[in-house]
Amino acid sequence: MIERLHSVQLLHGYLPRQELQQLAISMARPLSEVMGVASFYHLFRLDPPPPHRCVVCRGTACFVRGAERLEAALRQRGVAFETTSCMGACGQAPVLVVDGALAMGQPEALPWA
Repeated sequence: MIERLHSVQLLHGYLPRQELQQLAISMARPLSEVMGVASFYHLFRLDPPPPHRCVVCRGTACFVRGAERLEAALRQRGVAFETTSCMGACGQAPVLVVDGALAMGQPEALPWA
């Protein structure tokens, strides 16, 4: 079931309810079981992803050099973001990844000004 859920998510970017219902029918499983598996694993998305994916580093170097200010600036601009413990780019802290590209995390340099 996990492989099929993964395939659906690769196709749509998330798991649309209609696709989950179709998957339940094709696997002869109750929808509640499919939803249970899909909602258990945090890597599956049940909602459409935002237009841009932004991940803010919360490692020690990023924290010391202003990751909280960066997060506050993103919240103020209404940008959805995730956090991670360390991206391994401590020399450039604070950092974030925007749509797969590493960026310096100075709030005034954010692309959503």
